[in-house]
Amino acid sequence: MKRHDIRVFCRMGRQTFRWAVAAICAIVALPAAAQEPVGTFSLMPKVGLSLASISNYELYYFKDAAFLSEGVAKGKFNSRFMGGIEAEYQALPMASFSLGVYYSQQGCRVSDIELNLGPGQYEGIDDIRQSLDYINVPLTASLYVTQGLAVKAGVQMGFLLNSKLSYDVTSFSRKESGANEYGQEKHEEYDTKWMRRTLDVSIPIGLSYEYSNVVLDARYHLGLTRLYKEDGYPKEKNRLITISVGYKFNL
Repeated sequence: MKRHDIRVFCRMGRQTFRWAVAAICAIVALPAAAQEPVGTFSLMPKVGLSLASISNYELYYFKDAAFLSEGVAKGKFNSRFMGGIEAEYQALPMASFSLGVYYSQQGCRVSDIELNLGPGQYEGIDDIRQSLDYINVPLTASLYVTQGLAVKAGVQMGFLLNSKLSYDVTSFSRKESGANEYGQEKHEEYDTKWMRRTLDVSIPIGLSYEYSNVVLDARYHLGLTRLYKEDGYPKEKNRLITISVGYKFNL
């Protein structure tokens, strides 16, 4: 796959991503309270964090130059950027509907890899990332259970902008004393958009709290769409938590 002979490929296991929503269900049972006057339109610019991963993402590679030993590097959550704007309409005293457009950096990072290239010669592979950049368009309904506090749920369409696998490679030799002598670090990057679906569908579920027009929002996005185009490939799906802050302007 690369001149450093990493021979990495991706595979997903059968694990699932489970998140409890009992707390949200308990809040929904509380008496609803009025928010903005019915008929109010508002706009809210937002910025925040995408805590993202890919379900059961794994990189398989050969740990030595003779291809005799296989290793596995697992995907992990990483913190990325998200930001955009949301429009809200207060349809009922206790309920509103919102439509948003966000740029969201997603994907996952992967555990570091060490390759044995021969007697005393090694390569270190680090800062491994499968990056997925989306334009996300969520349509959500909000139920205001107390003044300022809302439970949210809806559907989100994500449009893939970029997909790439990147990592840094450093060659080094290990002396008999145990000390390492490092060479120059090189950055490798590969376009993987050709193998990904361009449309990603998810269900956002979360909470928001508004005070003096400042809105703090936290959502878990349940991924529904397989990321690979072909059926014979691993059944990867996005795992995403977003935490954002915005300022609401009533129109």
